[in-house]
Amino acid sequence: NLTIIDLSGIPFEIVDVTVAVLTRLLFDLNFWTPPKQRHPLLLVFEEAHNYIPRVEKGRNFARVAVERVAKEGRKYGVSAMIVSQRPSELSETVLSQCNSFVVMRLSNPEDQKYVSRVVGDHFAGVIQMLPVLRPGEAFIIGDSVLMPMRTLVQFPNPSPQSANLDFFHAWSMGTENYDL
Repeated sequence: NLTIIDLSGIPFEIVDVTVAVLTRLLFDLNFWTPPKQRHPLLLVFEEAHNYIPRVEKGRNFARVAVERVAKEGRKYGVSAMIVSQRPSELSETVLSQCNSFVVMRLSNPEDQKYVSRVVGDHFAGVIQMLPVLRPGEAFIIGDSVLMPMRTLVQFPNPSPQSANLDFFHAWSMGTENYDL
């Protein structure tokens, strides 16, 4: 079964607590379930740099909960997938526990350096190619492949309505009867 909990509509001030509570509940569910009755769980943390920061800011409830899953979750059948466009802003504890990486285009030099440090110096050639990857193109590095693999991720059909706003088109339409 797949369950998606979309937190994009809640105020960013409470995302940290919400992610922490959900993560903790799911971890505790398998932690306290007898081993033969556990169901494997994969928790996907989208836009993770927003609530699993590298630098502590305030209480960081989500960071603590996700770090626990990253460090201890596998033995209880709970694993994490961390998704972020800003790997340099992610918790080093969480990234150090990642066994595999799917790295798409990164143009920010800080993010490139950070990924290079995380995946190792022997992948320097791969890291140099990150700024020139096409949309949908990625490198897979880590335990999931025998050697670094360049791949093309198929675009979904129909495509999600998650594209950036076309500013040029919107501005060219004018502001006729635009009443805020």
